[in-house]
Order: sequence, then structure tokens, then C-alpha cells
Amino acid sequence: MEKDQDSNETEALQRPTGSEQRADNTSPPVSGAIAGIERTFLRLTFWQTILSVAGVFTGAVALYAALTESQAVRQQTAATVWPYVQFMIKDGGDADSAFFHLSLENVGVGPARMRSMQLTHQGKAMPNWQSLTELLLDKEAELGTHFGKSDVSRRVLAPGDAVVAFQTEYAELARSMQKAVYSGAVELTYCYCSIFDECWRISSAKTAAEEPMEPVVECPDYGARGFEN
Repeated sequence: MEKDQDSNETEALQRPTGSEQRADNTSPPVSGAIAGIERTFLRLTFWQTILSVAGVFTGAVALYAALTESQAVRQQTAATVWPYVQFMIKDGGDADSAFFHLSLENVGVGPARMRSMQLTHQGKAMPNWQSLTELLLDKEAELGTHFGKSDVSRRVLAPGDAVVAFQTEYAELARSMQKAVYSGAVELTYCYCSIFDECWRISSAKTAAEEPMEPVVECPDYGARGFEN
């Protein structure tokens, strides 16, 4: 009897309790849980990277499209306000009289900002009309009597506007101006810009076969060789 009792007590001590059995059955392997978390983290990191790259690409495409559209709009707008200032000569005469008018007219579709001018006679810069007329007449010329003029530099010409830069009905001077201008001895160069600061330079010495309007980055500053009309 004593041996049986001791055997039962030993088995009771070795047998786990119910709570211990439940604890052993419900505890997951630690290494398996960590591996699952790592796989989930890697999947999230992969998709986050894909989404980030896609976001950067989409942003770059949107920026390029915006810049391209902005440039196209600017070009279209510039075309709608494009100025073109051409010089025109109106002259005539007979045995007893002669006249000579030199005008600048904006035949474009936008305002023209006149920036600078240069007048030369056989390559020598003329500071004003007075100097040129006295050189051609070989005597003193009087403004209002021998010739008339209008200021052009630093002036804005609206579309369709024209200004008579120089005019004379004094026959001797008119014939001298006709000869000097048509022979190329006298050259008038002027520069103007649009409201978008696109600038062009035009020379009266260009032939009919040449393009008179030359695009420039900015209008030149002639300094001492400039013309004050």
C-alpha cells in the first residue's frame, strides 16, 4: 500500500497542471512571429518605394507639361502684340520745288517702344538732324525754316501710329536728302522693343532683297555715336 501511494504521489508531481498545459499549447513560436513581421515590413517598404518613385515621376511630368504650356502661351501672346516699325520715304519735286519726308510707322499689332537711333553720313555719326542738314547744304540750316523734325527715341508707338522723323520743303535740301539716302550715303538705324522686351534693329541701308528687321537681345547703346533727334 505504501509503494502504491508513493507512486501515485510521484505521478501527481510529474503531471503538469491544466493551466500549465493551456499555457504551453497557446504560446506561439517567437522566431516565427518575428519572421512574419519582417516579411510584412519588407512588403510595405517595397510598395512605399514604388509609390514614391511614381509620385516623383508624375510630378516631373506635370512640371514639364506646365512649363511647356506656359512657353506656348507666352509665344502665342507675344505673337498677338508683335510690333513692326518700318521707315517710309515720301518725296517728290520738279524744276522749281521739291520735298522730302521720312516717317516711322508701326504696322504691327502691338506697341513698339523706341529705344535708340543712329544716323550716319558716309560712315560718320551725325549727332542730330541739324548737323546732317548743314553738311548737305554746306551752310547753316535753321530748324523751322529749312527743315522740321519730331522726337522718336524713347517714344512708344501704338499699332497704326506714325511719326514724321524728318521733313523739308526746302528744295535744295530735299534734293540733297534724296540723293544721299537713295545712294546709301546716309544711313538711319533704329531699334525698338515689344512689351515682352523682344527687340529688333532696322537699317535703312538694307536692300529690298535683304530682311531689314534684325532680332537683337537688347537695343545697343551707341553712346557718343548715338543720334539725338
